Amino acid sequence: MSLTMKPDRALADHPEKARPAPLGRQGPATFLALIGVVWFAICVEVIVRWVTSGEKFEPAPRIGPDVMEPWRMVSLRVFEVISLAVMVAFVWYCVVVPLRKTGRLSLDGKFVLGGIVCFVADAFLNVQQYLFAWNSANVNRGVWVKFLPFHNPDAPSRYAESLIWGPPMYIYFCAGVAIVACYEANRLRLRFPQLDSKFTVFVCVFIFEFLFDFIVENVVIRTTHAYAFAKTYEPLTLWAGKVHQFPIYESILVAFVGCVFTWARMEAEERPVGQSPIEIGVERWRPSLQPWVRDFAVLGFCMVTLCFVYHLPFNWLGLIGTSHAALPSYLLPG
Repeated sequence: MSLTMKPDRALADHPEKARPAPLGRQGPATFLALIGVVWFAICVEVIVRWVTSGEKFEPAPRIGPDVMEPWRMVSLRVFEVISLAVMVAFVWYCVVVPLRKTGRLSLDGKFVLGGIVCFVADAFLNVQQYLFAWNSANVNRGVWVKFLPFHNPDAPSRYAESLIWGPPMYIYFCAGVAIVACYEANRLRLRFPQLDSKFTVFVCVFIFEFLFDFIVENVVIRTTHAYAFAKTYEPLTLWAGKVHQFPIYESILVAFVGCVFTWARMEAEERPVGQSPIEIGVERWRPSLQPWVRDFAVLGFCMVTLCFVYHLPFNWLGLIGTSHAALPSYLLPG
């Protein structure tokens, strides 16, 4: 007994000898960059397999007998043109202009490019079941869902993922709302100096982003039939069973995503350039690698946020849902 107690007594008498040296704050940059590299590699592999797959890279078949009203078709094309113009504007002002002026990407530019790359993850919406319905009239080349990890072989893999209005949503609901929210938050704080609580600011940001998503998505769904929520969790669904049924958790999740991006951008505004909370720890790398680590760290941040804040809860609520929309045939998979 005495032999076994001696080490414990020695540790108790000299606790400092039992503790290793502190590691210090290392920051999330390396971890996020690793996620960014892995996700980028998955994207390249998925897109290459999709493009070279033959039939899967063809426009999705249009299923009859339902036909879109002419005014809806016009609305859809207008929505596609507006979406494309919005994406071009973001790429120009957030990516091209800063690159030409400074020779490097701004955080906004990285968010924009990260949103475009993370659009590949949009197919996760239907990776298990057909939860998110796509209009076969969308400009499309089918969908790459079959080549994503965790795809259910029994899930549909022939539907019209939009290549025109889809990617811009990953820009204006992420980078876009963060830019606007930071601008408006600064205006609020200047007008109301007593507004010194970040929690209060983010409550305002959340309400703004919730309303923005709710209005935009419902207007698009009702006027264009570009997409629909095919299967939702009924207790949290408005207009359940209708073609325009809308899960209220869609706007809640999108608002949370916007808040996370807003937080990152707001924190970056209060720190020196290149020291956003996403990029902390980059200095541990050699200077020649730091720009790459920064870029992939932001991509990893985008993917982690979209996956854990949006895609996973959306899929879980959809899979346990019981509210099926009455979809016209042009919103059904082929």
